Amino acid sequence: MYMLSLLLLLTTALLTTAQTLLEAISAVPTLSNFTAFYSTNELFASAFFNNQSLYPITVLVPNDNAFATYLQQTGVSLTDLPPEALLTLIQYHTLVSSLSKENLTNGGSGSGMTTPTMLVNEQYNNRSVGSALASKYGGPERSKGQVVFISNQNTGSSKRLLLSRQAGSSPASVRSGLSSTVNITALDDDQGLWKGGRFHIVDGLLTPPAMCKETIRQASLTSLDRALNRSGLWDALDSSNNVTCLGPSNDAFNKAANPDQNFTSQELAKALLFHTLPQVAYSDFLVDGMEFASLQNMTVRVKVQGEGKERQIWFNNARVVDANVLTHNGLMHVLDAVMTPLDESNATTSGTPTLRPTSTASATGATSSTA
Repeated sequence: MYMLSLLLLLTTALLTTAQTLLEAISAVPTLSNFTAFYSTNELFASAFFNNQSLYPITVLVPNDNAFATYLQQTGVSLTDLPPEALLTLIQYHTLVSSLSKENLTNGGSGSGMTTPTMLVNEQYNNRSVGSALASKYGGPERSKGQVVFISNQNTGSSKRLLLSRQAGSSPASVRSGLSSTVNITALDDDQGLWKGGRFHIVDGLLTPPAMCKETIRQASLTSLDRALNRSGLWDALDSSNNVTCLGPSNDAFNKAANPDQNFTSQELAKALLFHTLPQVAYSDFLVDGMEFASLQNMTVRVKVQGEGKERQIWFNNARVVDANVLTHNGLMHVLDAVMTPLDESNATTSGTPTLRPTSTASATGATSSTA
């Protein structure tokens, strides 16, 4: 009897993994719109989802609600988008690793998971992969695409904790560009396998990362926007690659006596360069005591406290209140305070800063990637 049960399980697994993606999603009623899209564009879709790569992939498939929401918000049917736009979306919904339900709902050890996609177009991906991310996902060539950030019920992000308190919150979610977050319905192996890897369901479309200017304005960070305008750094920031912007919130600027309004343009430029790291630093790759040299040539030290849901991150004196706001050239971490130099930060945490850096630095030259 045991051998018969084992044989049946193995047979089911083999049949499941022999399915094409179209065959697999056709069995899920809530994916009828994507199934219809795939069927009517089979040459286009199969060319991408045939998966001739040497590694399995994971496709995040938008459900019918995602199609309806897109139509309601834009007045355009998703299936009517031009091929270039469709290709961008499909590439960004395709992860370069086989992620199981367990990976999505319990993975990341409480720090979340930065995961590369197949989106490599420089318009959305003006960043290079760092050694840590490349090592985790099979090398620089495989992991060079723009990323998404996956959170689950164990992830200790302030933003995630807020969302998890709301009724109906999903055990897993994925963050994409413009601070967009959608929920994931993670499928068991008997439903989410196909011959090219796995698929799971998302309740909204992922948004390819945009330039810093659009991202900051979308997040309503009006004080940071004003500071960047007055300093004249917008063009330098948007044209650089591999940057991490440590962006104080509006309340942080207010607590610091509104330097966005009261500093000179030169003082603002120096302060903003102090808040910019010339490398990509996703939150799940940050460890306690890690140090960075900012574009102002000043030291920024990471403090990490707690584990799982209680994990919190500081840069000098400023606590991260919204991590991994993805941009085309890196990311932003939103802070609860304007950062102070390290010697001042040792005396206070998220206090009232009086930051006026005096050293000089270039506004360009961000060329490396930590993760």
